[in-house]
Amino acid sequence: MSVVLGEDAMTRNVLSTGDKEQAVRRFQQLNSASLGEREAAIRRGVSAVELEDLAAWLGLPLLELSRALGVPPSTIRRKAKNSEPLPAEQGERVLGLQSIVGQVQTMVEECGDPTNFDAAAWTGDWLTAPQPALSGRLAMEFLGTVTGLQLLSDLLMKNVTGAYA
Repeated sequence: MSVVLGEDAMTRNVLSTGDKEQAVRRFQQLNSASLGEREAAIRRGVSAVELEDLAAWLGLPLLELSRALGVPPSTIRRKAKNSEPLPAEQGERVLGLQSIVGQVQTMVEECGDPTNFDAAAWTGDWLTAPQPALSGRLAMEFLGTVTGLQLLSDLLMKNVTGAYA
């Protein structure tokens, strides 16, 4: 299923609007987007401000999250100040983490009760807790590569399907 997204649907700075629910819905769109749509979003660019806002909603210090994603804090400050997008490879990892937040929300909606569920806060807690399926490592340690982000997404799906117990 292809998701039709507007020009800015996946990359505009919705987090600064204060509408967290709207942002999570956009993250769900991102999670279900085709590879072509994701590639186009990466090329359009990801605002550094989105990373700042995402860290706040995950409940994680920006410095800690930026290091995990491989985005130097000086780059975030400079790009945010100048309203410039992050470099494509860094923006791709931010989009990957946003997609994981969207995936978590979708999983809860499909398999549980989403009432009062905060996908971003839950994801932040999950990223910073030792994961048995990762040999006790923190999920946050895998945010620095696209492959690591895919591994985390796959792990979440296995938990839902019962493939990992």
